[in-house]
Amino acid sequence: MDFFKLTFSLLIVLLISVGVTASPVPIEEICRRLKKDFGEMSQYNKAKNIQVMVEFGVASWYECPTKPDKIRDSNFRVDDTIFPVAHKTLPFGTLIKVINPENGRKILTRVIDRGPYISGRIIDLDGPGAKAIGISGIGKIILKIFMSEPNSFTSRKLKKTHD
Repeated sequence: MDFFKLTFSLLIVLLISVGVTASPVPIEEICRRLKKDFGEMSQYNKAKNIQVMVEFGVASWYECPTKPDKIRDSNFRVDDTIFPVAHKTLPFGTLIKVINPENGRKILTRVIDRGPYISGRIIDLDGPGAKAIGISGIGKIILKIFMSEPNSFTSRKLKKTHD
């Protein structure tokens, strides 16, 4: 188990040190690349109408006027906060899990804006989202992007509560 944690950590450090990718990479492509080095791995299961991609790079934060959404749905056992973010190219409404590899903290976000407009950065987090994963200025992050077909989970009515 420790070997896999070490291997995964080294892989993340290597990928982040290489720099920002030009665009998100589908998870299937990452698995294919890893399979060459590590052999057969367990299959990644996901819904057929959701494409999962990964992007590595630098995040910053900005004062976003939109407040985070609290969502609760007992059918799906969801009790989470979705933070607003800005991304240059992803469609509005795209869900992204942002991971800080330095401390392992994760947040769920939704694209609501365009940006960042500073070269070398791939996403702008809102202030509370950046604080939740431990970024106070800029920081290296991993994005796990969930692209769905229209009217799949983005149209599902979840009960929103604002605190």
